[in-house]
Amino acid sequence: MRYVLLIVMMVSAPVVHAAFTLNDSGKTLTLLENGKPVFDYHYALVEAPTGVPEKFRRACYLHPLYGLDGEIMTQDFPADHRHHRGVFWAWPNSTIGGKTIDVWALEGVREVHENWLTKEAGEAKAEIAVQNAWVFDTAPNEPKVRETVRITVLPATETSRAIDFDITIQNVSNADFILAGATTANKGYGGFCFRPDASLVPMHFTDANGAVPKDQLRAETPWADVSFSVEPESPKQCGAAIFQHPENPGFPHPGWIMRHYGFLGASWPHTEPRIFKAGESFRLRYRLLVHRGSAEDAKVKESFQAYLEAQKK
Repeated sequence: MRYVLLIVMMVSAPVVHAAFTLNDSGKTLTLLENGKPVFDYHYALVEAPTGVPEKFRRACYLHPLYGLDGEIMTQDFPADHRHHRGVFWAWPNSTIGGKTIDVWALEGVREVHENWLTKEAGEAKAEIAVQNAWVFDTAPNEPKVRETVRITVLPATETSRAIDFDITIQNVSNADFILAGATTANKGYGGFCFRPDASLVPMHFTDANGAVPKDQLRAETPWADVSFSVEPESPKQCGAAIFQHPENPGFPHPGWIMRHYGFLGASWPHTEPRIFKAGESFRLRYRLLVHRGSAEDAKVKESFQAYLEAQKK
């Protein structure tokens, strides 16, 4: 009888499986959900491939980012823009004490990993947090800007997966830090960026006002989406949307980068430089919603409204 009772207890007890797991190679941290890859986060420098200038080596970004069906959605070292790198955050026209500190085009400066703050994976979520520094190649041990990045991943639903980014950037130098996007031709490049694989064109952009048929560098919308084929010439689509957090500066900020060759970015401060004195910082938060199908199929508009409501709680 005792053995029968034990068997009944074993059968009826819930079986717990951790939804998320982390694999650390010593250079890259891979996040998996139920054994399937979600993304790779590169914390060690990734050297430029053969034929690509050495200056484009980089770290502190996500690639590949995987879709819900295992497709690779992002591109690294693309031939048209070698500095583009999966999911990343960077600005081109910033200065420290009047000296250009360009982590966008990697002109003699780059983001480097300093410390892990969190590496946790469980059933309800996965969370990783890092401390990185912006350093000049000529002074790699002298941080000028320090960033704290927290990435929280929620379990996938039938249609989408939410990945939240919380980025705080602080001036740790003794001089003024001027943060700026590209100011020429009102481009405003710089900010939180998603680089899809260009081989998956055409790109289809959507924002809160509907379809976006032409390239845009400014839009009155708090979210934007790009969708594309899961593989070249496939009718099946996937995509990703960027949601602005309601407490971001200037929300809903109109700075966006929507390029049909394959680029989506939330651009802040866009074409209006911001000055940060020594010790001052700013905080930006975004949700990257990875989804199956088009923005309409995945009900991205409704997901954004739910995201807004959740921030009120």
